[in-house]
Amino acid sequence: MEYLIILLLVFIAILFLMQVVFFEITRNKMEKMNNINWFLSLDKPFSYNRVGYMVFICFFCYLISSPAPLFSLSWFIYFVLFLAMGIVADAIVQYAILFYSKKRCRRQIEDAHLLQNELQNFSQNSEAANDYTLSPKSFDETEVLRQYLSAEDHLAILSADAGEFASEFQPVPEAMYVVEPYTDSQFVQNKFPSDSPVKVTTLTPTGKMPFKDEKIDVLMCEKCNYDKNEMNRVLKKGGYFIVDQHGTANLKEFIQLYMPFRMKGSWDAENCAQTLESIGMRIIHKFEDYGTIRFHSIQAIHQYLKKVSPDLANVNKFQVFYLQALKDIKDHQYFEMTTHEFLVVAQKPY
Repeated sequence: MEYLIILLLVFIAILFLMQVVFFEITRNKMEKMNNINWFLSLDKPFSYNRVGYMVFICFFCYLISSPAPLFSLSWFIYFVLFLAMGIVADAIVQYAILFYSKKRCRRQIEDAHLLQNELQNFSQNSEAANDYTLSPKSFDETEVLRQYLSAEDHLAILSADAGEFASEFQPVPEAMYVVEPYTDSQFVQNKFPSDSPVKVTTLTPTGKMPFKDEKIDVLMCEKCNYDKNEMNRVLKKGGYFIVDQHGTANLKEFIQLYMPFRMKGSWDAENCAQTLESIGMRIIHKFEDYGTIRFHSIQAIHQYLKKVSPDLANVNKFQVFYLQALKDIKDHQYFEMTTHEFLVVAQKPY
């Protein structure tokens, strides 16, 4: 009996030391990542739920190490003792490591709760919507569009911004169409004067552009997905297709946090140009811009994401990101994210 007690204590000590080493490695990594949620997870009551896991581990270990005849009476008796020791040892170690982690990270846990409370109670208003700083962009999509547009042209703008870009574009050519796939057409139409030549429409039920073949002189895709063959179909010969989109590096701090396995490949000016060249278009210009956006308040981040991608404005769903951003703002007075935007001008051959 004394031998079993000593064996159990040694087993507990070894398991505990291994868990401490693993915990310290993880803690160091989480600190560097500013993963506030991980520290919040440490502040929980003890609950042991690894019985099934330990049964599997103990059975496997005992199966390859037991000197007793397989599945004999003595084999079963010693296996039950071995299993009981394993579960007791693991439960003690799990409790001890939870106690150790709470003591070891007491300050981080307290700070995490303060940040969580502030995040849950921050004012979700638009007063601080512009409390951010953008690095200067290397191109102006509005000016580029004007270079290829004449007063007599038929212009179509495919966008997903509820008509924001189109409503600010001046001067308006002879005919201008705004194609909004996701926003109510009448809502967008109301952004334009009643006597304006702008007509707001949407894609057809089959996802096609609502124009006859070779109807449009200049077609602009503003931050929206597109079907290259449809763009080619509706453009007149010699017409221009202008693509203004975000690249794969845009807001990568958020993307890498939640979708690390979706970062394969690259979507940039070069890749976009290659897809247009594959359908016979001639590339006129390519612009690429990598920059930064610095937010000075959590309200600014929330309002910005609400505008560019409403799904990302869900604070509860993306709490890890918002807590990380809030901590950076507290520590450095700002939270910085990468911006990546490119523009390609292509011409349909005559």
